Amino acid sequence: AAAPIGMTMTLIALFTGAIWGQPMWGTWWAWDPRLTSFLILFLFYLGYIALWEAVEDPDTAADLTSVLCLVGSVFALLSRYAVLFWNQGLHQGASLSLDKEEHVADVFAWPLWVTMAGFVLLFVALVLLRTRTEIRARRLRALEARERMA
Repeated sequence: AAAPIGMTMTLIALFTGAIWGQPMWGTWWAWDPRLTSFLILFLFYLGYIALWEAVEDPDTAADLTSVLCLVGSVFALLSRYAVLFWNQGLHQGASLSLDKEEHVADVFAWPLWVTMAGFVLLFVALVLLRTRTEIRARRLRALEARERMA
């Protein structure tokens, strides 16, 4: 249930990042480590959803996509720490840090925390809504299958 929501949020981040990046860096796209790994994460989301839809048996689809999910999780971490791994890139360092010298100014800290909490709550709410919808769709398919059998 979370994959389409995560894919949509990743696509929005890539798109709005390009809009922001054009006036800041003078280009819509740069093969920066963090951007590239985030694009790969988006492609893993697409592959995960495509594989889930391509396999008709839900149990087989769950087994196959779980492997892809594990590999995609590595890329999620990679996109988070890509700048640290390659020591290059256009992005700034960490805005939130336990080190007071690198920490964001207090005037920006609260809006940042509120915004982050809002996105987490939005994601959780959308996943719960999609899960409820998926449960209802499966119940409906089960009822239709039982009706065909009778």
